[in-house]
Amino acid sequence: MGLFDFLTGGKKNKQNGRSQFAFADSSSIDPEEKQFYQPDDYYTFYAFPGTDSAHKVITFEERKKISFPSKRGLYVAEILLLDYCRQGKYPKPTAGYPGLWWFEYGIRDVGHALESLRNRGFIQWAPKANSLHTLKVDELKRMLETVGLPANGKKEELIERVAANIPEQRLVIPGYVAKYELTDLGHNELEENGYVPYMHKHSEKTTDDDTFGEPFNVWSINRLFRGETPSDWRTVVGQIEKHKFGVDTASSSHVDGSKESKSRASRISERDEMRAFLASKKREIQEGIHTPGDGFAEESKGMMLRSKGDDKAALVMFYISIGKRFDAPALYRETAILLRKYGMLEEELKVVEAGIRNSGPSDDLLHRKERVTELIEKNKGKK
Repeated sequence: MGLFDFLTGGKKNKQNGRSQFAFADSSSIDPEEKQFYQPDDYYTFYAFPGTDSAHKVITFEERKKISFPSKRGLYVAEILLLDYCRQGKYPKPTAGYPGLWWFEYGIRDVGHALESLRNRGFIQWAPKANSLHTLKVDELKRMLETVGLPANGKKEELIERVAANIPEQRLVIPGYVAKYELTDLGHNELEENGYVPYMHKHSEKTTDDDTFGEPFNVWSINRLFRGETPSDWRTVVGQIEKHKFGVDTASSSHVDGSKESKSRASRISERDEMRAFLASKKREIQEGIHTPGDGFAEESKGMMLRSKGDDKAALVMFYISIGKRFDAPALYRETAILLRKYGMLEEELKVVEAGIRNSGPSDDLLHRKERVTELIEKNKGKK
């Protein structure tokens, strides 16, 4: 029996007049989703065929037996799926589901895995209004004119007007594909287990083969935590990086996993600049708070601005919405994330406390209050 016969159990199929190794079953995949996958014979039971690094694919069910679930019962692959949903890519991504879900994580039917996450409350369908940015200005204007609303203003203003006045069921967006977004539970899960997307993208990650030393990948880090909440994962991974590569990048990365190379002085400068900006907008924020509306329009505009990378303008809108005591937990969560990005911990604590008062004590907000309080105390100890 040759190498690949051994790895696949010797199973072969005849296809197109040539010998093919057995491929993973696709019978559970929704016919409407088939187009988002490669042809079935792409999903073989071995990875990197024809090279010295060939290895047998470990299926998701097999991984569950040799890895540790999180405190809430999610496994590594499921946590990584949350990261892709956070980015608004799934289901039915434009470029299709990449082969990594099978070859690295053993998931053949991605759509089914997503449904499981939705059924357990980690993701939900995003509002249709989130896709309004894909429309052209003329399309938005026609949509407003149809219902007798003003069609003047910039694109951002048109989107805000449509979202605030036209019910979800009446929105017609050409080519619209519903996408998932994270629930509070999903956000909390991903934040606590940020080592998963971090290690998935790591440039120095290895395979499970320990021939050339101790493996360094998401599975080896998962075994270190053994299902416990890895609140200090950056420190743990950073120490391993320091030992292996001479540099700790995990401890100096943003919340979303992107690398942070700025000095402490630079971060402090950014924080002070943001504080000065918000102080200069104090009157605008106060006037906005006293305008008509419950804060929904400002929250929606803030979310849109944040997605475009305009953190300053987004925070202005968020603060107006908070001042109106809008009761959506997502408003306080997204504001807290932005404030954490700029090291504005005291401001973050105030926002989280406002969220608990205005929208109720959700698990996510209570967890954030506990965590930011710890960080504030830790920083005081450094002074």
